[in-house]
Amino acid sequence: MTSPPLGWVTQRRLQGKRLILAYHGIIPDGESPAGEPALFVTQRDFAIQLDALAADADVVALERIDEPDGGRPRVAITIDDAYRGAVTVGVRELAARSLPATIFVAPARLNNHVFWWDALLYGSGKLDEKLRNHALHKLGGQDERVRAWAAKAGIPARDQVPAYAQTATSLELAEALTFRGITLGSHTWSHPNLASLGIVELATEVRRSREWLRAEFGDRVIDWLAYPYGLDSVQARAAVADAAYTGALCIGGGWHSASDVSPFARPRFSIGAGLTVAGLRLRLQGALLS
Repeated sequence: MTSPPLGWVTQRRLQGKRLILAYHGIIPDGESPAGEPALFVTQRDFAIQLDALAADADVVALERIDEPDGGRPRVAITIDDAYRGAVTVGVRELAARSLPATIFVAPARLNNHVFWWDALLYGSGKLDEKLRNHALHKLGGQDERVRAWAAKAGIPARDQVPAYAQTATSLELAEALTFRGITLGSHTWSHPNLASLGIVELATEVRRSREWLRAEFGDRVIDWLAYPYGLDSVQARAAVADAAYTGALCIGGGWHSASDVSPFARPRFSIGAGLTVAGLRLRLQGALLS
């Protein structure tokens, strides 16, 4: 049956289209903000958004996103980077509502890692755009290279962030997988900008990560990859296809038909701190299609 907020105009607008959501960090109740603000939502806001999703859409596992729908918006939830706050309190909020989600993991960055973009924040709490571009495109988004360059340039790295803004441990991921509907996907091995890598490095990044995840977590690992930073290239897509992935996800865009995009460049709508529930509902109802 169609939920009350959705009329026939909405159904026609969204017929055959799919929406994949991208979350990153979750700030537990009672904690102060840390890290890059655009990547974190509060536990309270996350819970409210999940309630809106459950009411207005069919939230399905990522690997089922392209199955036929029943007239309601069909949505998948993904979470990048395996921040501890998302893997712990975020997963508990999902489990409380029996909602599935896929967490994309870069194994080399597990176990209390602080990502360079969270460490290299200025006092304003906003990462300088020139710094970000240099790190992503000149240094390939590679953590060790970015930190070495920053140290040489006299830019301090602030690694004293709350536990929720660090990455989860393997044990915490295993605990998250005790909840039905939670799966893991590859976020490459070490979270570089894949568009900056050569063929051999690409193959290693996309294959090694899934091999490690499968060795640790077995069949709870699905054949999907999320491009770090949402950045891909023709060579990166080819490497993912050659590694026999089912699909790969970018950042940017929204509602789409699987037949209109490459399976190795599926768009996602990234949800950050600035999204209101009203804005989310408008998107679910198709008022905003991209």
